[in-house]
Amino acid sequence: MSALVGPALFPFTLAAVVMTGLVVVEVLSLLVGHSLSGLVDNALGHEAGGGGDLATAADADGAFSPAALMSWINLGRVPFLILLILALAVFALAGFLVQGLAAALVAPLPALLAVPVAGAATLPALRVSTRAIAGLIPRDETYVVTADDLVGATAEVTLGPLDEGLPGQVRAVDRHGNTHFLRARAAPGAPAMATGARVLLVDRIEAVFVAVPATPDL
Repeated sequence: MSALVGPALFPFTLAAVVMTGLVVVEVLSLLVGHSLSGLVDNALGHEAGGGGDLATAADADGAFSPAALMSWINLGRVPFLILLILALAVFALAGFLVQGLAAALVAPLPALLAVPVAGAATLPALRVSTRAIAGLIPRDETYVVTADDLVGATAEVTLGPLDEGLPGQVRAVDRHGNTHFLRARAAPGAPAMATGARVLLVDRIEAVFVAVPATPDL
């Protein structure tokens, strides 16, 4: 036990203790119905599953900027507190391994040397672990599309024929797999499209879509 608080291992023992404390606090906060991780993210102004702002900042500031580093280790895709817990855990483990290996070969490294070595090992391991966790975190997604989003979609005529007269009806499926029944008519100069025909929605005039026959490759 005394070795864990010795000069060679103290930074890594401290990291492990802080990590354990954060885990305990997070578990207790979940039990009372208020995730500390969520509160921290709200305070920082970002949510897991996002990360677009960091990516934009990284592109603007360059590949070696702090924003680029934060984006590289997936901050924004993983809650900040979870990322911090992982970083402390990986850093502590890397430090114990480095010092254990050094002690087996010669002698434990001075802390001033062991800390940067463990830190260098932490970053790639943190990137891998946060990427894996990010894949498990539910993301806030919307399945709402606007009428303009359906312009450019293909559809099937369900009430036709479509011509330049009274609107008929088509059935379109959006990118989320939702089905929409829309009023549509043929574009000026386009041939009439019978019920069951595949059409391409090329425009919208108020509540009526404008359609042309869809080519076979659509």
